[in-house]
Formats: sequence, C-alpha cells, structure tokens
Amino acid sequence: MRDTERILIGLNLAGSAVAGVRDEPVWFVVAAVAFGVYAVVADRALCRHIGSRAWPSEGFARFTFGTNLSFGLSHLTLGAIVFAAGKTAAALIGS
Repeated sequence: MRDTERILIGLNLAGSAVAGVRDEPVWFVVAAVAFGVYAVVADRALCRHIGSRAWPSEGFARFTFGTNLSFGLSHLTLGAIVFAAGKTAAALIGS
C-alpha cells in the first residue's frame, strides 16, 4: 500500500501543477475521488485480511481508515497549493 501512496502523491503533485497551469479546477474532483477510492480499497483489503477476529482488530481497521482519509485530505491541501503556484506561474508568464 505504501507504493500506492507514493504513486498517488506523485500523480497528485504533477497533476495539480499541470491543472494549475491549464486552469482546470475539475482536477480537484479527480484527485478527491482517487484518494477516496484508495481509502476504501485499503480498508476493504485490511478488513479482508483481519477476517472475523476480535473487535480490537476492527478498531485498528477504523483507525487505519481515518488515517487514510487524513492522508488524502492533507495531500489534497498540498495539491491546492501546487495548483495555485502553477496558476500563478502561468499568469506571470502570460500564457
């Protein structure tokens, strides 16, 4: 899963920069869906791995889901900053 996170981070940063230069705010919807799908898929994989064990394992799965949502939100915020920087750079260049 960590490899998937690294790929999502890289794609988010690159996509935010390109979307900022091209002034396409729909990128945030795409990025939010990607991070949401990642959180759900990671949660389903963890729950499948845990199986029908005791409830503390379910608590860990809930904690991990919250952590993945926090991961997505923080990187969406970082993407917004990169988007703004790309849009500003495009405006300064005059494209």
